[in-house]
Amino acid sequence: MLADNHIRVVALSVDDKETTAALAEKLKLTFPVGYGADVAAVAALTGAFVNPGPVYLQSTGFVLDPAGKVVVSVYSSGAIGRLVPDDVVGLVRYLREHTPAATA
Repeated sequence: MLADNHIRVVALSVDDKETTAALAEKLKLTFPVGYGADVAAVAALTGAFVNPGPVYLQSTGFVLDPAGKVVVSVYSSGAIGRLVPDDVVGLVRYLREHTPAATA
């Protein structure tokens, strides 16, 4: 669905390489997933929520425009309010239809 709309996905995990690879395989992820992210550094840069114990980052998602500018950021400490493919596709379609083309 996302690839069909020319939307690329990348993910970042605080888990180690083996744990991240196992999860990516289990979920059959087809996009790149980085691993070993520093919880405090990511939180400081992005505003992500940090769970105090055990320490991990709560779900944090960003939609970027082609120039890399953040269009939408989503922070969630629960299952509700997370980025889901249908919503991302709808947002991207809306932006493509309502954003004037950049002029050179």
